[in-house]
Amino acid sequence: MSDVSFDCVSCGAGCFSRNPRYLELLPWDAARALSPESLFTEEGRTFVRFDCDHCIHLDLSNGKAACSVYEDRPEACRAFRTGSF
Repeated sequence: MSDVSFDCVSCGAGCFSRNPRYLELLPWDAARALSPESLFTEEGRTFVRFDCDHCIHLDLSNGKAACSVYEDRPEACRAFRTGSF
């Protein structure tokens, strides 16, 4: 294992995808404070919008890749392993 230190608040590694259905909300995500405009529903399933091939919540300003909803991020984001693919 490497000594490399990861900052998951400003990494953005798991926040990019060309698949519009990359991030599906799970039942326990219902209580999270996510803007309805940042989500879409298809065939009874709710997904986070991925505009320009990245999560709508990803803030790419100031030379960083920061999650703008970190405290309320979906369960799938919480489960993403730091340093994984």
